[in-house]
Amino acid sequence: MNQITLEFLKFTVDSAFSLAAPAFASLRQTASKHGVKKQYYGVLDDDPNQLVWCIQWPGISQPAELADQSGDFRQKLNALDVKSQPTSWLLPFRFEEEILPALNAPMTEFAFVILKDTTNTGMILDSLHRTFSDCYYAKGFTGGSWGIATNNDRVCLYLLGWESRAHHREYSKSPIFALEIDNLAPNFAPGSVGLFSKLARESTA
Repeated sequence: MNQITLEFLKFTVDSAFSLAAPAFASLRQTASKHGVKKQYYGVLDDDPNQLVWCIQWPGISQPAELADQSGDFRQKLNALDVKSQPTSWLLPFRFEEEILPALNAPMTEFAFVILKDTTNTGMILDSLHRTFSDCYYAKGFTGGSWGIATNNDRVCLYLLGWESRAHHREYSKSPIFALEIDNLAPNFAPGSVGLFSKLARESTA
């Protein structure tokens, strides 16, 4: 089992964008040529003008030439976004099996907890983890994981798999869901949100 770095990317695209767009396909091919075995992408369930793309970079960092913000890959990647300002968060995982149950689910939730600058993250780590582990009590939960972004330690990203959006809605009304959310709420900053997508999968042997 090998460590991976998951890059979560979110773009605002115009109404003419298609997942089959040649420019997007070319970028995925470039990532594959640099060792990426699995990629996941789709538009948001609640907003078809929002594209998400998850790249499983092998190891603890991206290839230097693809991480370079002035390089060709990042310039073309930025061009997918209507404002040339896509969101990018990097999260390390011990092995890909941690996140596959979420990324391969019929419905994937990307739940963001953005912490206030005044929050001492170490003091609430247990609560941050329990808001993930409590999901295992929910009907229709397929698994996943969570982490803190290495390029912004105020950003916690939860990758959660669901059999359907309805299963998440049912769980969100339960007391166990509310328990840790209520505990964490005083630490939430703007941007704390749940995003949902039915992801397409692309694998390279």
